[in-house]
Amino acid sequence: MIEPAQTGVASVASEVRAMAALARAAAWRKALPQVVIAIVAILLLYRDTAVAMVTIWYRSETFTHAFVVPPIVAWLIWRKRAQLAALTPQPVRWVLLPMSAVVFVWLLGDLAAVNALTQLALVTLLVLTVPALLGMAVTRCILFALLFLFFAVPLGEFLMPQMMAWTADFTVLALRLSGIPVFREGLQFVIPSGNWSVVEACSGIRYLIASVTVGTLFAYLNYQSARRRVAFVLVSLLVPIVANWLRAYIIVMLGHLSGNKLAAGADHLIYGWVFFGVVILLMFMIGARWSEPEPELGSSRLESAPTPTVVGATNAAWSWGLVLAMLTLAAAPHGTLWLLDNAKSTPVGAMTTPTALAGDWRLSASPMATFEPAFSNPSATVQGATLAVTAKALGCTWVTTAIRTTNAS
Repeated sequence: MIEPAQTGVASVASEVRAMAALARAAAWRKALPQVVIAIVAILLLYRDTAVAMVTIWYRSETFTHAFVVPPIVAWLIWRKRAQLAALTPQPVRWVLLPMSAVVFVWLLGDLAAVNALTQLALVTLLVLTVPALLGMAVTRCILFALLFLFFAVPLGEFLMPQMMAWTADFTVLALRLSGIPVFREGLQFVIPSGNWSVVEACSGIRYLIASVTVGTLFAYLNYQSARRRVAFVLVSLLVPIVANWLRAYIIVMLGHLSGNKLAAGADHLIYGWVFFGVVILLMFMIGARWSEPEPELGSSRLESAPTPTVVGATNAAWSWGLVLAMLTLAAAPHGTLWLLDNAKSTPVGAMTTPTALAGDWRLSASPMATFEPAFSNPSATVQGATLAVTAKALGCTWVTTAIRTTNAS
């Protein structure tokens, strides 16, 4: 008597789970094109900022690692596909408020020509696209991947002067403790075997940024507790700084003991990277001893996911409107810049050379050197016709300029 009833309940539960899975799949099929369209549109609108970021990646060895950040982010999201499949995208309209603040910050950064601010704003705008169109549950699931995208922003070079000073302090102190007399002046110092200086490549900023990036990824993949993750990230922050100090000291000692035959020229950089690679490898090997395996996502957790009812249907009615609102908001600062560029400017008052000269002063017809500063899309231009006025008695030259104003509009 009991077995048929249990079979019927199990059958109904199985049908409900199948319907829920179909509803989630349908919701994802509607949401993913919206996310792709929004991201592509934002990148097109802010293409100048994106191109500036990639240009820095290409020309600066300090930020070359940023080329692998987007693929890593895509892989981190892909490995969460099972958890994401158990969630239902639910757009969140209030995310438009922080997006408004972000586009305003981008506008301020563009007007002030602060590239770091505009690039941070662009990455933040891309990250906010996920909670706006997919919801907070999906955002929590891939939160680390979204935050890891900020490693693509080329930041950190402002630390270079301080790190160069620390490297010089440690190197000079270590040399004196080793019994080598040192005369120091700023970032340059002299020892009996030759002259040395701490330059930008010796600051260790490359090692620091690379170590923190890789260390953060390692901590996320190998630890589950927040305490261990934070501890390893702090270690990956401190180890490259101390390792760079030791690297500089070892290089100077190698040059000193070998009569400057070793650790000079290209060997300087090779020894530095080899030493850094060995230190980072040891750090990861030690950190792996306390790794925590990631818990398996069992079928029970998949089955216990909330069943979408009318959420997908209601979202479909206005989700495309939300995409349109996001793109309109993203385009707003560009419209503001267009209005500023095309606004009529007040013409500058014209200036002329004096019509009469006193005493022994006379006009010279010889042309003077011209100079034109380069400005992007100026509202007005001031062009000068320069004449040399020669003092006959004193044998000197007086320069005066006739200024003509031209409006760019």
